[in-house]
Amino acid sequence: MQYTELTRKELQREYTRMTQRYSSYMREPMELDMRAEDPLLGRCENRRAAKHFGTVLGKELSDTGAARPTPAEDAVAALCTMPGCANRTVELCRRAGVLFDAVDHSTVLARIIPFDAKSEQLTHAASLFAISARLAALESLRGTLLRT
Repeated sequence: MQYTELTRKELQREYTRMTQRYSSYMREPMELDMRAEDPLLGRCENRRAAKHFGTVLGKELSDTGAARPTPAEDAVAALCTMPGCANRTVELCRRAGVLFDAVDHSTVLARIIPFDAKSEQLTHAASLFAISARLAALESLRGTLLRT
């Protein structure tokens, strides 16, 4: 379902559902820094981990229109969010303990996968990444609907 095609009532229902999912991440915060802090930007020795991260992202975002995976040379994973939603996406992730980079108003990057990250941590981080992007998009759309 494309978020831009939802009625006000459907939008509120989806927002409530995403808020509940996000709250579960807040109850179990994780400390994971996916920003690059070394000179080898976007490096990930474990290609399988990077693919797993991308697969979870794609599954969580399929057909919502909130964000889409996009290629980036200096990142393991990148999201192109709805315009103006990147910083809010990064803020929601940060509050739940996972750090990403916002490059501009619509691009968020996971620059590096820590070498000691476990599969369940990557699943958690990718799901949080996607849910945060969805929540930011819903907040933006709700704000637009309330102004009209």
